[in-house]
Amino acid sequence: MSKSAQVFMLSHEQPPMLGGAGVVAHTVYTGLQAQGVNIKKSAAAVSFSPFIARVIGFFYAIYALCSDVIILNDLYYKKVWLTLFKGRCCKRCIIYLHGSEPEFLLNDSRYHRAFIRMCVSAKKVVAVSDYMQHKLLDCITDENDKAAVTNNIQVVRNGIDTNCFALQSAKDMTRPFTFITASRVVKEKGFSEVAHELAKLKQQGEQFQWHIAGDGPYLQELKEQVRALGLTSQVQFLGRLSQTQLADAFNQADVFVLLSNLQESLGLVFMEASSSGCWSIGYNRYGAKEAILPGETGQLINAPSELADAVFNFRRDHNVTRATISAKAQTCFSSNAAVAQLRDMILGTK
Repeated sequence: MSKSAQVFMLSHEQPPMLGGAGVVAHTVYTGLQAQGVNIKKSAAAVSFSPFIARVIGFFYAIYALCSDVIILNDLYYKKVWLTLFKGRCCKRCIIYLHGSEPEFLLNDSRYHRAFIRMCVSAKKVVAVSDYMQHKLLDCITDENDKAAVTNNIQVVRNGIDTNCFALQSAKDMTRPFTFITASRVVKEKGFSEVAHELAKLKQQGEQFQWHIAGDGPYLQELKEQVRALGLTSQVQFLGRLSQTQLADAFNQADVFVLLSNLQESLGLVFMEASSSGCWSIGYNRYGAKEAILPGETGQLINAPSELADAVFNFRRDHNVTRATISAKAQTCFSSNAAVAQLRDMILGTK
C-alpha cells in the first residue's frame, strides 16, 4: 500500500479525558500525521445526546468506508460498526482493544459472533498490552475461534506524548511533599483506599499534600470522606485538566499514586506521570505491571497497607531522582515506537 493511502480513524472520545482510548486516539492521530500518513478522523460526539451521537456515529462509519484503512479505536465505534455491518466490511479495519471488549462484546449475545468475525477478518487486531491480549483470548471458548484471532492479533503499547509529559525546571523548591492522583473520579479507582492510607501518614506526623485531578460521580462522596478523615487542609481538588495542565500538575508533585480496583488494560497515566518526573505507585496486577518499571520509574504494591513503606523506600533512595525517573520513562514509554509500528501495519510493510 502506498504512503498516500487514506486512513480514517473512528474515535468517540475526543479530546482525551485523563487516559484510555482518548489518549490513544490523540497520540495515534497526531503521530501518524507527523510521519506523513494521510489520516482523517471523526468529529467528537461525546457532548451530544445519545441519539444525536449515534446518528453522527453511523454517518462517520459509512463515510469511513471510502478510506483505504479504517482504525476502529474505541468501544463506541466497535458497537456502531457491529450494529451496521454485523462484523463484515472489516478487511481494511485495524481494531484497537483497550480493555472492556470482552465484557461488552464477547459476553453480549447481540455482538459475540459478529465481534469474533470482526477480529478474524480485520486487517489487524491491536492490543494495547500483553495483559489485554491475554484477557481477550482467555474469554474466547471455541478453540478454532481462539486460534484464528491469535493469528491476527498484535500487541502495540501506545506510549505517551513525551514532548507534553516531560520534566520541567523546578518552580517551587519549598513546597511540601506532594502526592497526585489523576483519573476519572469513580469509586473503583481506589480513592478511598489512598485517602485512608494518607490519613494514617498524617497521624504519624508526616507533612504532605494530595492533589486530585479529575471529575466524576464519586467526587462529592470523596470530598466528604476527605473531611471525615481530617485531610481537608492536605487535599487540593484540581478538577478536570487538559493534557498540558496535567503535565504541569505532575511537575508539581513527587509521587503519583493510583490504586485502581479495575482491570486496567495498560495504565498510560503512570507513564505520563513518570515521564514528568513523578515516582509511580500502583497495584502489582493487570496492565499497571506494564506501565511501571519497578525500581526505576516506580513501585508495584499488593495492598493499600504497603503504600507507606513504598513512599518511605522512595524517599530513602537517593539514587532515584526526578531526572532519572523522567529519563527512563522518556526512553521506554515514548509513543514514537508505537506509531511507527502502526504506520508499518497501515502501509503493509510489517
